[in-house]
Amino acid sequence: MHQIKVHGLFLDYDGTISPIDVLREKSRVPAETEEVLKQIKHTIPVGIITTKDLPFIYPRTPFASAWSAVAGLETRIGDTAIKTPELSSHISYLSLALKYAKNLSDEYLLIEEKHYSTGQTIAFCVDWRYSPDSGESEARALKIMDKCTTLPLKVATYEGKPYFDVFPCAIDKGKALLEVKRNLDLQSGLMYLGDSITDNSALRVADIGIGVSNKVSLEKLECDYYLEFEKVAGFLKRLYKNSLMFDENFPEIVLNPERRKK
Repeated sequence: MHQIKVHGLFLDYDGTISPIDVLREKSRVPAETEEVLKQIKHTIPVGIITTKDLPFIYPRTPFASAWSAVAGLETRIGDTAIKTPELSSHISYLSLALKYAKNLSDEYLLIEEKHYSTGQTIAFCVDWRYSPDSGESEARALKIMDKCTTLPLKVATYEGKPYFDVFPCAIDKGKALLEVKRNLDLQSGLMYLGDSITDNSALRVADIGIGVSNKVSLEKLECDYYLEFEKVAGFLKRLYKNSLMFDENFPEIVLNPERRKK
């Protein structure tokens, strides 16, 4: 691939277009990145594929026209919300695990519930990144993880990161991306930016997969190119000024020597 026209831009949120090491309530897309995304949305669809829930992500991404929240468990295209039918059988187990997790939580071992837009809890995150005693908090977090693995739930861990997610069923960002693609009637030219191994399935199905570096190893990212978090806004500006024609010679990106053949 040398040049390709981008017809749809899809983005992970945490660590990709927003800083990863900030408190939940302070999480925002940097102004420079938000501004260029607002410009791009007038030309092509911009979508968010994230493990965050819709009530959290929707107000923070006014430049998007499509959202796949909780990695596909709830999708919103414009004003239409679509729930996955796979949840009902395991929600009771999720509630059991959440109760156990809350009993072990404190101000440093945080439990972030993920909700449907209707308010129902459909997943949760266990996070100890701000603990002054990470060893003690991690030990309690691992007890929660052990409990979750005894139930018919899915635990998603992230190498080198002090948090994990618990879902009622398997998640697949690639499947979520293809569902949004179908709803938007896009045929080709999909670009996806992500920063963790949960993004790999989306990076694989995208026509252009870009791994974003945010001080975490990218060795396991199945991307075509690498891009530093600090250069995301500059890269998007260059793409927009180039009439959304992607060029692998853009100076902000680095070719992944192990990239898959298209």
